[in-house]
Amino acid sequence: MKKIPVLLSLFTVVTLGLAGCGSSQASQSASSSSKNQSKISEDEGVIKTARNLNEDGHYQDSNKALNGIQITDLSKRGFGSLKAEYFQIQKSNDAFLLKQGKKQNQAAANNGSSNMATNDSFSNYSKFVGDYSFYNYDSKRPQSDLVIDSDGTVVQENNDGSSYHGVATISATNQSGILSYDVTSGTNDTKSINANVKIDVTWSNGENETYYGYTSYDGGAVLTDGKSYKGDLVNEVWVQ
Repeated sequence: MKKIPVLLSLFTVVTLGLAGCGSSQASQSASSSSKNQSKISEDEGVIKTARNLNEDGHYQDSNKALNGIQITDLSKRGFGSLKAEYFQIQKSNDAFLLKQGKKQNQAAANNGSSNMATNDSFSNYSKFVGDYSFYNYDSKRPQSDLVIDSDGTVVQENNDGSSYHGVATISATNQSGILSYDVTSGTNDTKSINANVKIDVTWSNGENETYYGYTSYDGGAVLTDGKSYKGDLVNEVWVQ
């Protein structure tokens, strides 16, 4: 019986082993690609629904439909065209919603009513109008800049190029024990503050958010939502 050299036998085993490894990697890659394609197809359906609602003039419903897509997905490979259309639809929705709000506000002013989208509540609180930066910046979080206009319109600019639009009303408050940062220290040291104002924001997707405003030691305006984040941090703090 002819014997197979030991060296050749080892080479055959290693070759078969590598082939098996390559087959496993190919299988995993195919599975990942299949899941990715399935998610793309699912998000394409959401985009189509949002686009149809936008074209029919249902801008708020269109934004709510867009909430069905995870923003983090849009940064993945293969989602480029979806990302572009997502932000295009969102921008169109928000532009029309704010335009509608301004028209409603004008009509309300003519009728002696003030319970409308945009408003003049900031006329006595001009200190809190302007541009804010996200204090607790984190590249893994979307927040970047916040702009509050004198008519109450609010725009939040995000690190991924997206933006959120809404309308806010401001009112006086003396609520104490609100969680914030010591923004003059340049650290994440937390403290309790006494709020001077409360700002209620209604975003274009229908969500509501409340910020508490006060003046820091250096005289600048600060906004905080007062919520804890990851145990010992504050969820959102904005500084002018």
